[in-house]
Amino acid sequence: MKKALVIFFFVFLTATLKSQVFQLSGYLKEMHSFYFLQHEIPLPNGDSTKFTYYNLFHNRLNFTIRPFRGFQIDVGMRNRLLDGALIREIPQYADILSLDDGIVDLNCNIIHSGGWLFNSSFDRFVLDYSWRKFQIKIGRQRINWGINLVWNPNDIFNAFSYMDFDYEERPGSDAVSFTWYSSSFSSLDAVFKIDKDYTTTLAARYLFNVKRYDIQVIGGKCEKDLVVGGGWSGNIKNVSFRGEASFFVSVFDKDNREKTALSATISADYTFNNSLYLHGAFLFNSMGTTKKEGGISLIGSALNLSAKQLSIGMYELFGQISYPVLPILRLDLVSMFNPADMSVYCSPGMTISLHDDIELLLHGQFLFGKQGSEYGANGNTYAASCRLRWSF
Repeated sequence: MKKALVIFFFVFLTATLKSQVFQLSGYLKEMHSFYFLQHEIPLPNGDSTKFTYYNLFHNRLNFTIRPFRGFQIDVGMRNRLLDGALIREIPQYADILSLDDGIVDLNCNIIHSGGWLFNSSFDRFVLDYSWRKFQIKIGRQRINWGINLVWNPNDIFNAFSYMDFDYEERPGSDAVSFTWYSSSFSSLDAVFKIDKDYTTTLAARYLFNVKRYDIQVIGGKCEKDLVVGGGWSGNIKNVSFRGEASFFVSVFDKDNREKTALSATISADYTFNNSLYLHGAFLFNSMGTTKKEGGISLIGSALNLSAKQLSIGMYELFGQISYPVLPILRLDLVSMFNPADMSVYCSPGMTISLHDDIELLLHGQFLFGKQGSEYGANGNTYAASCRLRWSF
């Protein structure tokens, strides 16, 4: 059924190109990734390994169709072809790649044989209609209520993992969203989301401006919780200053009716005259732990992630420094630190602009910590990626 949907989409696209106002954008990526582990991990075939790798050919297509004024159809499609030892030795990775949380399953592994995997998915498929000060969207869409750049307690519809650096667009939700733009500086959003388990989220957000600060308040039902929260974004002189928090009460969970949770984050960033960029953030997660109770895997870092629990640790620190050494060369260094178990995530990167639409990225992801800690689940982990991207 899902394979037929992919074929139908391309037939529909061919007909649309001839008859409607149409825009197409996207990219092609070629990325090689390598993983080195301090301790061996068992494989399903009974062997064990400290090293694995894969190659990814990634194509994204973004379609926008405007059949008449005020109405458009937005479609986002990902096609990924992977091969290598990771696909061959860890078949569960194919299952992770084909996960779809929407009420309509738009993600499928078309080919999975030996060390080869071809996956195709739609993470955007939305009907968008605007009339005067009103806008309604129906379908799979990105509902971005988050304010901060790393952790987003207000992003109750589609939380994402900062470690997933190769997915800039972020996941979408199957939802109906309504927006009323009450003025140039304020708006009211109401959203209804349903997932594959028929669990619903229904919430509203009011966004307004006070003394050059953008402020929002949110409230509603988030799966089995009642949620209230809010956030702000502004400046202290030339320093960007952001924060957001959400409070969850499990009134719809029969097993945890007394359980409440608070997720809150604050951040600041500043760009110097020489273009040196600094960014720091702090996260408090009341559902997190201060003990060693399992950790994060770079393979599937977004699994079980939600606005209610954005980390395994109760406290998290984030730091980033970026500097354009040359107009075509930028260096980045990112780090996350769990002060309770003393584990660290470190990610250096170098981006080189080869042409207006061609970019080369050299990216590392290093996890340090004792076994069982958040960033040292399997001891120290060293991952390196080389990615070439052409955008069109």
